[in-house]
Amino acid sequence: MCSDITATDGIGAVPQAEVAIRIRGLSKCYHIYATPRDRLKQFVLPRLRRLLRMPSARYYEEFWATRDVTFEVGRGETVGIIGRNGSGKSTLLQIICGTLTPTQGDVETHGRVAALLELGSGFNPEFTGRENVYLNGAVLGLTREEIDARLSDILAFADIGAFIEQPVKTYSSGMYVRLAFAVVAHVDPEILIVDEALSVGDAFFQSKCAALMRSLIKKGTTILFVSHDTHSVKSLCDKAILLESGSIVAMGDTNEVVEQYYAKLVNASPGQSSPSSSLAINHAVSPDKDVIGDVTTFNARADYQRIYNQRIRFLNVRLVDEWGRDIQSIEFKQRVTLRMILEVQQDLPEIGVAYHIRDMKGVELVYSDTGQENNNQLRDLRAGQRYVINWTFEASLREGQYNFACMASIPKDLAVGAVDVCDFVPYALQFQVGRGRSLPIYAAVHWRNELTVEQLGVA
Repeated sequence: MCSDITATDGIGAVPQAEVAIRIRGLSKCYHIYATPRDRLKQFVLPRLRRLLRMPSARYYEEFWATRDVTFEVGRGETVGIIGRNGSGKSTLLQIICGTLTPTQGDVETHGRVAALLELGSGFNPEFTGRENVYLNGAVLGLTREEIDARLSDILAFADIGAFIEQPVKTYSSGMYVRLAFAVVAHVDPEILIVDEALSVGDAFFQSKCAALMRSLIKKGTTILFVSHDTHSVKSLCDKAILLESGSIVAMGDTNEVVEQYYAKLVNASPGQSSPSSSLAINHAVSPDKDVIGDVTTFNARADYQRIYNQRIRFLNVRLVDEWGRDIQSIEFKQRVTLRMILEVQQDLPEIGVAYHIRDMKGVELVYSDTGQENNNQLRDLRAGQRYVINWTFEASLREGQYNFACMASIPKDLAVGAVDVCDFVPYALQFQVGRGRSLPIYAAVHWRNELTVEQLGVA
């Protein structure tokens, strides 16, 4: 039998009356058998050994999918659960929904729970789509009269046309999700649990689902959301939980938890270095204080959530205008330069440098790196060298506040984007974009287009 786990109290505490989900010391252990013969041995031999007063023995290995998970979710909160494949996310949600029994620990839910877990869960493949709407609605606690009243809205949201009268075993994966989400979204859940299912639908359907989830959030629905899409987690979730090997390793502010997830993801990526061209370097740059700028102020803001392995370090990150003056406020489409000053602290064969532009919710808007710029990495670096890297662009961002995140890393496998992070500064520089002489724009980023207009003759 799996060993005892001691619960940890007081993590993510929420006042009793405001609790929607409470998890205490939740653990799930699976028995892994090397062969079917070992499963039979485990079924028979331990009983015989006890009867014969022989020492006990087991014929399986233990695998803990989740281990001592403890947290609380308040009413109306939207919480994202992130982590690498195999970290225990889906197992945790299935236990909360009641489709799996925990080995140890307790789960409390307060309110009607609707869940969208594995593809097609809750559907009978032999039933038609319409019949499965009634079946799934009944499972979620609706009467037939309530389903009748909502049927037209459900079918309109799913938008699968005549296929609603066909057995769901004939559906594509996208049609499965469309119908399943349509049912779940129209049962007026107090708690909605979604496990990565939305990534199956097309872009239009994903947009519909995101809009509906936002409307549920406004209504005060509690949402537990598992996804590898950190953009969605950042844009939808109040808090986030990072799982690793079945245990919680970080919990709290969404941006902070996502940064820790990025750190663990890139540091664990395997691979070998790929050849790349070398960036042309101007060796005449003077390393004086005017170029480097205010290092003390930079370090004060940069050390928060920084990932640094003492191989190379950002001395400063500056935003300057065309005359080289530091600026923090710019106008829409103003031409500016992001200036990075790097110091090499260990001989390195090659590094890549990158920056992200994020809004104040942490949503990624712009990304550039030296690998994308004609595969131009910095190569043959020696300890003690300093480099100034200038990125010049038109700031075609809508009015608002933004943040630069900067990274220097050693490429390991460019085909999959695997790197060894040397210095990652998630909050390198904050800046403001004003409207300037532009008209209001409603997307986050504005792109220049080549536009042609033709006038047709009169018919």
